[in-house]
Amino acid sequence: MLEEKGVCCGGNVKTLILGCSGGSNVGQISNSAMIELDKKGIGGAYCLAGVGADLSGFVESARTANTLLIDGCPVGCGKKAFEKHGITPTRYVVITELGIEKKHNFDNLEAETEEALKKIF
Repeated sequence: MLEEKGVCCGGNVKTLILGCSGGSNVGQISNSAMIELDKKGIGGAYCLAGVGADLSGFVESARTANTLLIDGCPVGCGKKAFEKHGITPTRYVVITELGIEKKHNFDNLEAETEEALKKIF
């Protein structure tokens, strides 16, 4: 699937992976998936909070790179942060759309993250 570390979604442009880190299991799964995808060489973990905080360097990097944006639930905080700046992610994933129920229970994060990763890539 990948020819070199940090390259995804076509071309030789580095992919930035931005994950929600919200206060539910699916937010934490999004963040954990981002970290695991970074470790696997799919792309580089990047700061969604920097985009949401309107920090120009983060916004411009997200605008010019291939991006994989992982939101936890349909509220879509990450997607809204992108939309605020007119950015469309190269690939967009919502963890609840992968069949993982949103709840305030963090006991099964490792297994739920593995389940999500199998469905993301």
